[in-house]
Amino acid sequence: MKSTFILKTTEKIRNSLYAKNVLTLASSSTLAQLISVLTAPILYRIYAKEDYGTLGLYMAMTGVIGVFSTMQYSQTILIEKGEDHAKSLMWLNRIINIFVAATVFLAILLFGDHIGHLFGNKKIEPWLYFVPMTIFFAGQSEIFSIWANRKKKYKILAINGLISAALVPVVSISIGLYKPGPLGLFMGLFTSQIVPAIMLSALLMRQDNLGLKYLNFELIKIKLVEYSKFPIYNLPSEFINRLTNQLPVFMLSGFVGPAAVGLYNLAVRMLGLPIQLIGGAIGTVFKQRATEDFNRDRNFKTIYLKTLKSLGWASVPMIIIILLFGPKLFEFVFGNEWRISGVIAQILIVFFVMKLIVSPLSYGWVIVNKLNVSFYVHIYMLISNFLVFYFGFIWFDDYLMVLAMFSINYSLIYLYTAFINYRFSFKFSNI
Repeated sequence: MKSTFILKTTEKIRNSLYAKNVLTLASSSTLAQLISVLTAPILYRIYAKEDYGTLGLYMAMTGVIGVFSTMQYSQTILIEKGEDHAKSLMWLNRIINIFVAATVFLAILLFGDHIGHLFGNKKIEPWLYFVPMTIFFAGQSEIFSIWANRKKKYKILAINGLISAALVPVVSISIGLYKPGPLGLFMGLFTSQIVPAIMLSALLMRQDNLGLKYLNFELIKIKLVEYSKFPIYNLPSEFINRLTNQLPVFMLSGFVGPAAVGLYNLAVRMLGLPIQLIGGAIGTVFKQRATEDFNRDRNFKTIYLKTLKSLGWASVPMIIIILLFGPKLFEFVFGNEWRISGVIAQILIVFFVMKLIVSPLSYGWVIVNKLNVSFYVHIYMLISNFLVFYFGFIWFDDYLMVLAMFSINYSLIYLYTAFINYRFSFKFSNI
């Protein structure tokens, strides 16, 4: 009986292109996260909480600024129906990315000395001059990753993800053993951003003609207007979303210090592994499949519910492990000084489970071009979470209590997001 069930399940996977694509990305993500997990105990014993706090602040800043790297026009590469037009949109995004990186470089030259003081961490200042580089390579990687998704080049994406995951620990451990301080952490980050971006673009340009002949300025002008809702609505929404996600880093850095940021970031990193592993793989394929279904039938309810169910079941082990063994697990793996990260993980577990389930599905309002709804939700998200932190630090002397308030508020927002995107999945169909 058991063997029959296994055989039927295997046969379903073989016959399902959706399942195959998910499996391809999930397998590479599993190996990538395995590398991260196995090397993390070494890294967290080499580097101090303050080192990780400085790196966390840098990543929070580049993550927020990076939302402008393509002005959100990168999403149009996937949803554009015409192949040649999609290639022209790639050039549009690449040009915008270069311009944004240059603008950030100028801003750092003018105001870089004040940023460290603003966030209560002067150690961040020397690294600010690398922000434009991060913006450029992250933007180029995003552009080519979306093209790979459009063309269903999941093996290339899988290999690229593995290379990126391997570079971080190799470089960081090698430097950290001989040089104290955050240098190794930053060099590992930079290497993992530059090398995979170059390899991804080179591999895809060998397989597809993406040359200068698609740099059609007349067409680009038309597409700028046609997809103007992306910078008008999606850009502010995504900016607010990223700012809200990084709000704990900025607030903890300013009110508590870099050590608290380091503890928080370890908890977030470990809780984020299932999101990158499972949610990332399923989400990537969901975007392509849901877009395809909607363009054909004006309906993607079936794949929405299928993805919701898969992500829901995938989150169960995560909840059980963290709630029962969180602090002891972190202490055993990373050392006694990181035990509090396990407590933070327990506080944030509900929020991260909701994030795992809902984040991929929230692409629904991009598919149906309801970016204005996303914009309003994200405005509420930022304001409410900022108020939670602001008054939380005034009312309570314990930052763990403030993080608990943040987790509850964010979970409720994700619940509403899941509901509204479910409505969008069938609202525009004829059935």
